[in-house]
Amino acid sequence: MNYHRLLIALAMIILTAGVACADLDIYLNNLTVRAEADMGKFRSTLGVHFGASGPEIDLVMKNVHNPGDAALCLWLGQHSRQPIEKVLHEYQSNKKQGWGAMANRLGIKPGSDAFKTLKKGDLGWHPEATGGKTKGKQKNKNKGNSKGKGAKK
Repeated sequence: MNYHRLLIALAMIILTAGVACADLDIYLNNLTVRAEADMGKFRSTLGVHFGASGPEIDLVMKNVHNPGDAALCLWLGQHSRQPIEKVLHEYQSNKKQGWGAMANRLGIKPGSDAFKTLKKGDLGWHPEATGGKTKGKQKNKNKGNSKGKGAKK
């Protein structure tokens, strides 16, 4: 009977982890689509939100597979308080093991607020919003309103 419960618990953990990864993958794919639509705006809001300089963004973009991964690498650097070079080394060496494993190796502990945010798949940055900063999920309300850096509705 205990063996049966253990198998059910293990199955639930695996299924839940799969959903969390799916949410993160969707979020990263959405970031990549946004970037491909307007790379200049994506790069500038990425820099503003994560406090990254142009050369840092160039370094990250050259070393990742897509713009969504670039955003997550900057997020990992910010939340782990590790230099971006260390995050990129981790990305290059261990990307196949997943973002959660990478976060853990960079010092973000499972169960922490940052780890839960990562697994939830919403890092709190939505480049379609004015200034690149929002709280919670938001539809693209500012689409077509890209005149000037500080354009507001």
